[in-house]
Amino acid sequence: MADLPQTSVALNCPHCGLKVGLMQALTSGSIVPATWQAAGHDHWWIGVCPSCRNGVLVHEISLPGVQPYTFYPAALLSPTDERIPPEIRRDLEEAKRCFSVQAYRACAVMARRAMQGACIEQGATQEKLVAQLHELAARHVITDSLKPWGDAVRWVGNDAAHPNGEDVAEEDAEDILSLAEQFMPVVYVASAIAKDIETKRHR
Repeated sequence: MADLPQTSVALNCPHCGLKVGLMQALTSGSIVPATWQAAGHDHWWIGVCPSCRNGVLVHEISLPGVQPYTFYPAALLSPTDERIPPEIRRDLEEAKRCFSVQAYRACAVMARRAMQGACIEQGATQEKLVAQLHELAARHVITDSLKPWGDAVRWVGNDAAHPNGEDVAEEDAEDILSLAEQFMPVVYVASAIAKDIETKRHR
């Protein structure tokens, strides 16, 4: 009997965080993939991360215009650059995990926390985030073009954190998370790259 083709799906593993090609697990002692039909156009299968060897349950739907894959546990978003300080990176990664399980208010709160953590780490002394952002811009730690990014994260994060605030839609959470992710590399990664280049030039 010829080997049956296996589905491979690219994702950031929910267990180890690496971007991998998730492969269908084979039934024990068989070449048949561990998969089963649910109804109509959708079926389920078990995938294995080739890096950490942990399993992921995959719900696959074969219909045009429909998101084809849903993962349990949910797939992570893009990995966070390790040049971002650990505490801030942890907050940003938690925001991503919240988004991946559709906890959009929690995502916005953690994105705001990551932004404020970055301000404090960069030496801001004011109490409120808006004042911290203005302080860093005045000291040229961040550019004026970055300040509105932080303001946007602050607005939605405040709504998410307070009972009388507006609800946070998926699109809002995705936008805020994207802004926070772009803010951090500009503040941390770009300067790290610049220092590396300067070090190499003076060797």
